[in-house]
Amino acid sequence: MKRPSILITVGFLAALSLSLTACASTASEAEPVPGIWVDAQVDGDSVTVPLALIEEHSNLHFEVEQDGRSLAFMAYVLDGEIQVRANACPPCGSRGFTLDGHVLDCDACHTLFDARDGSGIEGACVDYPKAAVPYDTDDGSIVMSVTSMVNAYDDTLVAG
Repeated sequence: MKRPSILITVGFLAALSLSLTACASTASEAEPVPGIWVDAQVDGDSVTVPLALIEEHSNLHFEVEQDGRSLAFMAYVLDGEIQVRANACPPCGSRGFTLDGHVLDCDACHTLFDARDGSGIEGACVDYPKAAVPYDTDDGSIVMSVTSMVNAYDDTLVAG
C-alpha cells in the first residue's frame, strides 16, 4: 500500500517542479528589444560606437559607408557581453533585427537567428548567418576596423 502514496508524492513533486520552473522562466524573460539607429564615428579604418549607448539601449544599429556601399551592423548586449554582427538579411532585403532573449528576429521576414553565434534557427532566410565583427574597447567605446566589418558583412551575404 505504500507504493501508491510514494508514486503520488513523486508525481506531485514533479508537477510542482515543472510549474515553478515555468513561472520562474516567464518572470525572468525580458521584452523584445527593437534596434535603435545611431551614428557611428568613422576615422580612417577605425569605427567607434559609445559603450554607454549600447548598454543603455541594448540593441543598436548603425551604418558604415564603404566603396559606395552602405553596410549595416548591430551591436547588442547578450548575457552581459556585447555582440557586434552584420545587420543584413539578404534574401528579404531587411536591415533590422529585434533582440528577443537569445534570438535575433528579422524585422521584415521574421527569420530567427541565434543571437549568441548568428546561426539561423528557422525561417525563409535561415541560410544567411549573421557574421560577427571583432572589436576592442577603448576610452568608453567599442572600436572596430572597417576591413573586418566589410569582411563580416560580405560573409553574411553568402549562404552557408
